[in-house]
Amino acid sequence: MENIPAFLFEMSKQINEQDNRLTADPLFEVRYKDYLVTEEGYQESHWEVLCDSGHTLYHSERSENFDDLASYLFQNESDWCESWLEDKEYENVAVHELQFTDLFNKHFDTEFDELPSEIKKLHMQEVEVTVNSHFTEADAQAFIDRKQHDYPKLYIYAISLCYCENMAKLRNWIKDLSTDSNN
Repeated sequence: MENIPAFLFEMSKQINEQDNRLTADPLFEVRYKDYLVTEEGYQESHWEVLCDSGHTLYHSERSENFDDLASYLFQNESDWCESWLEDKEYENVAVHELQFTDLFNKHFDTEFDELPSEIKKLHMQEVEVTVNSHFTEADAQAFIDRKQHDYPKLYIYAISLCYCENMAKLRNWIKDLSTDSNN
């Protein structure tokens, strides 16, 4: 065992001392959540309304009301606002932005009211992106501590090496290094 690097003995100790999160032969993945545009009703996690510059005006999970969307429409889409007010039977009513926002919050129907063509309603699917994998949770956490600033919020997820026979054998060989009587 003379040619085995010291870091493998340290890794072996960590593997033997760490919480395996009730997972046989765990591998610790560093991940973050991302979102892909999807079709409505197809694995969607939420939907967003964006203006043509890409700024989110409404987020179905985070927004409490349509204030930002109504304000944007009032300031940038006056013809659309007038038409929408007519459809809601508020024609010939001169409204200022706060009144419009209030009416919009009460009467905007996300299912049936169409927005101007410059504004997009996108349905989003949440996906998990694996950045890298580690034999020990300590190494995964060290990566997060060192590189969190380069990614969205990172977290650790334990997967099992079940049916990954050679990886499980390698992990178990490393694990056995610190319990081997030859040390």
